[in-house]
Amino acid sequence: MAPISSLTSPSIKSATAATAALILSGSIIMYQRQFIKAAYCRCRGIEGILRYIWIGDYLPPNIREAMNKLDKVDERMKEEEMQLDEIEILIERVELESVDGPISDLHQNNSNVEEASRSGKEDELKKQLFQQYPELRTKIALFSNRLDTLASTIDSVNSHQDMEIKTRKKKLSNKIVAMMSCLDNKMMSLGVRL
Repeated sequence: MAPISSLTSPSIKSATAATAALILSGSIIMYQRQFIKAAYCRCRGIEGILRYIWIGDYLPPNIREAMNKLDKVDERMKEEEMQLDEIEILIERVELESVDGPISDLHQNNSNVEEASRSGKEDELKKQLFQQYPELRTKIALFSNRLDTLASTIDSVNSHQDMEIKTRKKKLSNKIVAMMSCLDNKMMSLGVRL
């Protein structure tokens, strides 16, 4: 019976419990290593993790302000994408109506749009197009103005030498350029340069 009592002594129980706790915590850490690594990177290191625990936000205030401005621009970009879709639909409707409608008269006078632009008739085509569809001119002007405003907002955001902010600014700027290029291409399909 002596061996059984020596195994149940309080010092052995506490040592066994400590060892089990150490093994269990080590196993959990090994299992959660990828999660911990991702959180470390996402929270920008140990300083960000401590800031997150203490303040509730892992970003410094100046970087958080810049990120919030870019978030607002990103939301407005989604609205502008919907506006671009509306303009594209309107342009497609103009193209369909121009086959049989009043714009076709100008196209019939010239064999194609390239000849119209070479012979100086492009301005007449543009004038006629916007006279017949004034909402197109208005929507394009407002759309272009809003994109310019968004671009200036993006440019005004200070990156504070932060790579994530720089990357987001670059992506949003490229998105604006792509949207304007899309609009230009649609207008060129009508034979009109903006």
